[in-house]
Amino acid sequence: MTEFSLLELNRNKMRTIYLFIATLMFGHTVLAQSANDKKTAEVVSQVRLSQKYAVKMLEDYRENGKSKVEDLFAYFQMLTDASLTDDLKKEVVKNIKNSFQNQNPEVIDFTSETNDTIKLDSLIDKLLFSEPIVFKVSDAEQNNSETGLSWKTNYTITRVKSGVSQNIKVSQLVYLFEQNKVFGTSSKNVTVSFLGKME
Repeated sequence: MTEFSLLELNRNKMRTIYLFIATLMFGHTVLAQSANDKKTAEVVSQVRLSQKYAVKMLEDYRENGKSKVEDLFAYFQMLTDASLTDDLKKEVVKNIKNSFQNQNPEVIDFTSETNDTIKLDSLIDKLLFSEPIVFKVSDAEQNNSETGLSWKTNYTITRVKSGVSQNIKVSQLVYLFEQNKVFGTSSKNVTVSFLGKME
């Protein structure tokens, strides 16, 4: 009876040891895969946009980025219009936030004379209570600062407030992301652009 118990005890110890070794090996495999995934992501992010997209396609995306900037300032201007209904203001705010990659990035305070950076939510609040402001975008040009996901665009904003005109130079990130979009019963990966922080 003792011999049988010792044999059974040894089997249980061996099972425990095998289970421990298998768990340890699985853990190392998962860690190795995770490290490999991180290295792949780093390599992908180091690929410049100009290496990912054809020249014509990248030009189209950059043109779309300019349009997003122009739309953004049209929305900013609309928020200063006191005759805008509350429902329309909510829709405009939603469109502004959907224009950005991060929904509350640093932006320039276009309501002040100092042009400090503030959070987008703060700017929206200030615009809602501001006197009418007219914005005009001009001199938009692309900066050579490019990564695998973004580029910088530089432009000048002419702000007219209380009859006083001021030119403000802005540098802003524009991001490209692939998103899965559903069209009826089918879906497709499409590349979309979003705005980033301003300087």
